[in-house]
Amino acid sequence: MSDGLSLVVTAYNEEQHLPRTLAVAGGLVADALVVVDPRTTDRSREVGLAAGARVLEHEFESCGAQCAWGVAAARHDWVLVLDADERPDTRLQASITAAVAAPRHAAYACRRANLAFGRRLRFGDWGRDRVIRLFDRRRASIAGGMHWTVRADSLGVLSGVLEHDTLRDLASYLPKLQAYAAAGADDLVAAGRRAGALTAPARAAWRFLRAALLRGGALDGAAGVLVSGLAAWGTFLKWSLVWERTRRRGERG
Repeated sequence: MSDGLSLVVTAYNEEQHLPRTLAVAGGLVADALVVVDPRTTDRSREVGLAAGARVLEHEFESCGAQCAWGVAAARHDWVLVLDADERPDTRLQASITAAVAAPRHAAYACRRANLAFGRRLRFGDWGRDRVIRLFDRRRASIAGGMHWTVRADSLGVLSGVLEHDTLRDLASYLPKLQAYAAAGADDLVAAGRRAGALTAPARAAWRFLRAALLRGGALDGAAGVLVSGLAAWGTFLKWSLVWERTRRRGERG
């Protein structure tokens, strides 16, 4: 076990993913914390407690705000932040332990392998993914809302891979996609962005072409094409919501 490392996992109806994530990452940390969205209706709280983690409840504002709150509530300054469906492989676990034992940077990035329908995607928007998940909160902080990142005064790179089992089936993924679209629309409206009648279809078409063709998502077979289509659908929903909300605001004005 690495002394002085806290694990922060955010959970919203994640009872299926949490046990494995806590079992794999829990061996690295001195303190495991699960931040549960109060809207959770499954056994995420009980699963976290059964694994020996502290479980705290926090009202959801955005993914970034949820993670930042959990980081502030952690017991140690070095923090490993994971989604409930993310798990470090053995090389990444060893690299995390070494980085915390002898840190040379304020934060560390790693490669993330995204799985869809049981297949690891190597192309498209999800094919070459890097995320920052390990950092010293005294020298780094979380920035952003739905798609958050970490700002730090120096950044290193870890070896190994963070496995992200993000899309097992459509039944569980579609509500998440809709929630992301709504939150993304909120961010855009708050930033003063507007949308016309053709904005949503035009941006959705470009998103699909970029992911499936320009970035080679179609080379991942049916899974890659479907993921590209889902990304386009999420883009369509997001910008349609922007159009709807700014239109209503204009009518009220």
